[in-house]
Amino acid sequence: MSEYTSIQWCDSTANPAMGCELCELFPKNPQIASAIVRFLQKKGYAGAAGRKGEVRGLFPSHLASDTYHARQMIAATVTAWLPIPEPKERRAVEQLLEHAIAAEFKCYAGMLHLWRGVNDAKPDKKVSSGYAPKFEIVTKYPGRMRAAAAWSDLRGTLRLARQQGSKVRPARPWLDGLPRLIFISDMADILSTAVDFEYLRDEVIENVTSENGRRHIWLWLTKRPARMAKFSEWLLQQGLKWPDNLVAMTSVTSGKTVGRVDQLRKVKCRFRALSVEPLWEQVTLNLDNIDWVIVGGESAIRRPDATPFDVAWARDLRKQCRTAGTAYFVKQLGSRPVDRGVPLQLKDSHGGNWDEWAPSLRIREFPKAFRKLP
Repeated sequence: MSEYTSIQWCDSTANPAMGCELCELFPKNPQIASAIVRFLQKKGYAGAAGRKGEVRGLFPSHLASDTYHARQMIAATVTAWLPIPEPKERRAVEQLLEHAIAAEFKCYAGMLHLWRGVNDAKPDKKVSSGYAPKFEIVTKYPGRMRAAAAWSDLRGTLRLARQQGSKVRPARPWLDGLPRLIFISDMADILSTAVDFEYLRDEVIENVTSENGRRHIWLWLTKRPARMAKFSEWLLQQGLKWPDNLVAMTSVTSGKTVGRVDQLRKVKCRFRALSVEPLWEQVTLNLDNIDWVIVGGESAIRRPDATPFDVAWARDLRKQCRTAGTAYFVKQLGSRPVDRGVPLQLKDSHGGNWDEWAPSLRIREFPKAFRKLP
């Protein structure tokens, strides 16, 4: 929840709930167990595959959040299986395994919850208010959308550089003239099954359509577009129309998740958009009835952990958008951008400063109709 955010394609964020039940960026325990087995195999441990069940037996609960917090204990136990008599070398391998476990966690929102939420391994740790206790435990926070709706109208204003705490947020001229753009659920997926449709109606729809809410454009992102489509049908059954100033959005990260685009088209709404970020491979998209595409590479806490992002994928998506007449927005090149096989050395750790990019990549468009809303 932030009136001013550094996310390039919006002004603000609002989270009527925190946490997420399922996401390819936040692993489940079986995925972590597989990563540990792969690590052992790379170390030449012949019996690694047969010990996957024992690995999972070390996890403190079914939640990956708990596995993350127990990674030091898990790494020490698993490393003891390896024939490494030298304590110094064994500790070095333990640290590598700890890192291999942590590297499976790629979701920024999830990481913030891991750092600021409940840690059963450290019961005295201070827990930040306003976060779900654990990322997988989706928690409602009613009233946040009403507060966001009351933020000032930015229509016709310039997004100039501004002081934000100890940092200066650079100007963002690509947003100039637009209404305030509010990203719903940057720290959650409120279309998780733990959130009922009645809550979404009361917290999202009522505030988006309120007198204050109609001044803004709301960008609702989910990895569950099929459930979003069901919600849109449910609204119609309640005699309610999907607001024009509420943009339905879904995420695409690879060919495995391209099917979400077809599901998004089933949402009964005026505007649809795709967040193709983090993009892990080249994708071909059906952009029929898709108004806006945002693309970006993966950022990571440590640059070496990020999946490389080939800027050729961004150029290819630009062509697809031009053919379809879809607005195109390059958000960031990620922590490990590559151009024609050559790694790009960027100062911005997320690759989000377009002054460092080739001019052909500096495209940050919005659908023209956004300027006529609400």
